[in-house]
Parts: sequence; structure tokens; C-alpha cells
Amino acid sequence: MDVEKARALARYRDISLEATAFRLRAVRMALGVTQKDMAEALDLPTSTYADYERARVYPSHAAVSHFRWRHDITFDFILYGDPRHLPLEAAERIYNAMLELDAQPDRPARG
Repeated sequence: MDVEKARALARYRDISLEATAFRLRAVRMALGVTQKDMAEALDLPTSTYADYERARVYPSHAAVSHFRWRHDITFDFILYGDPRHLPLEAAERIYNAMLELDAQPDRPARG
């Protein structure tokens, strides 16, 4: 995986709700769980977790911490799109999920 390509796809340094939601959804997909499963793991209503992925609100500190401590997904990746400190296997799964999401026709254009 090319780090520069991964950064571009992850919208490196873009801290917008949309970019954060995109990365969060890619992480969840890479983990192979549903929104409902993730919400349960975070002890949140499914609608609240879905709001994170729909770019309605930023994920809570507790949610981002869950990804860091349970799945080794860094704050830097979720919040800033920096894949450099992700474990290699996780980075590859997330990259593939981002490619899949980016290819969806209903996804808003980056930029």
C-alpha cells in the first residue's frame, strides 16, 4: 500500500465531518461489523452511531478511544486521515474499505 495514495484517499488533514465519517465507516467495514454491532460495543443507540457515519456529529471521545484501545486504530487516522501509525494488516483492510466506499456512485465527490 502506497502511503501517499492512502493519505489522499483518507483525505489526510481534512478534519471535516464528512471526511471523519468516511474514515469511521471504512474502519467499521474493515473490522467486519455492522453499525448495530458497533453501537452495542460502544454502548450507544444505533442511531447515534449512524449519525457519526452520516456526518451529522463528530464521534465522541469515548468512541474514538474504543477504536484506539480495542482495535489499535489511531486517533490520527480517524480524526486526521493519517495512516502512518496503523498496524499494517489493519491499514490494508481499511484502505480496501476506503476504495470500496470511494467507488460507490452515491458518495459525494472529494475536494
